[in-house]
Amino acid sequence: MDTRTYRIGELARLSGLSVRRIRFYSDRGLLPAPHRTSANYRTYSEADLARLDLIRALRAAGIGLADIAKVLGRRLAVRDVLEARLGALELELTHQRRLAAALRATLAVPDPTEADFRRFWTMTTLSQAEFHARLEHFFDRVTEGSTLTDDWKRQMIEAATPELPEQPSLRQIDAWNEIMAMITSDAYIEDVRQGMAAMSAFDPAAYAEAARETHAEVLAAIAAGMEPGSAGGRAIAQRWLESSAKAMKREADAAFQTWHRDVFRKHQAHSARYQELLAILSGSDPAAPAGREWVWIDRALRSIETAD
Repeated sequence: MDTRTYRIGELARLSGLSVRRIRFYSDRGLLPAPHRTSANYRTYSEADLARLDLIRALRAAGIGLADIAKVLGRRLAVRDVLEARLGALELELTHQRRLAAALRATLAVPDPTEADFRRFWTMTTLSQAEFHARLEHFFDRVTEGSTLTDDWKRQMIEAATPELPEQPSLRQIDAWNEIMAMITSDAYIEDVRQGMAAMSAFDPAAYAEAARETHAEVLAAIAAGMEPGSAGGRAIAQRWLESSAKAMKREADAAFQTWHRDVFRKHQAHSARYQELLAILSGSDPAAPAGREWVWIDRALRSIETAD
């Protein structure tokens, strides 16, 4: 059994820590109370040296003293504390990359102003979770007074949440700021809220399924070159009218058709623009007209009115 001991100066030299730092760790309880010689000198063991090596490594990784004490006391696994630290570092690196992108974007302006920097800085201040929370607040407000379920809201939030780029381009920063302006606009929120409140008897699952089926039909029709006003286009529009009316517990009559088209005209532009902004943020090509399928179905609905 190795019974070698070290005085604090030797321990400092071997561990690479100062005497003052070793005494600090000892006073904080991270090292067991040292044995004292008859001359009252502190002495430390090989186990103390190994313990200091671990403390030094954990501190270098950015682990706090409280968590180090838990690791040393076997109250926290090393793996758990390292995983937590890695997660924090990755978030910090993401933030730093976004900050660098904001600085690059600002410096790309010939004569940047404070307003330019604030514009580019906005994107660096929110994490993915925080943006998700902003969307939750938006949907909480717009669904006030409606019977829409939490599950429906969750699906809508997931569909509307962009994946924030770590190193955004100038165009992506502008897209981000435009999305934030949309979902925090009181006028837009109230506009959407009134539309949601009108859906007093609404089956979100049935409506989503009807929309999914219609979307697929319209995509196939566009690919085949079918015109909205053709017999096939009117048939698709009629099926959409009937399935959406059923989901909203209404009759697929002229009044519902007029209401449906009024809602579309009111909200389609905002919805299409949002989808374009999401495409820009994801790095996708937003060249294809966003919402073109619903523009197609709107024209097909118009052709039904004309035929009637």
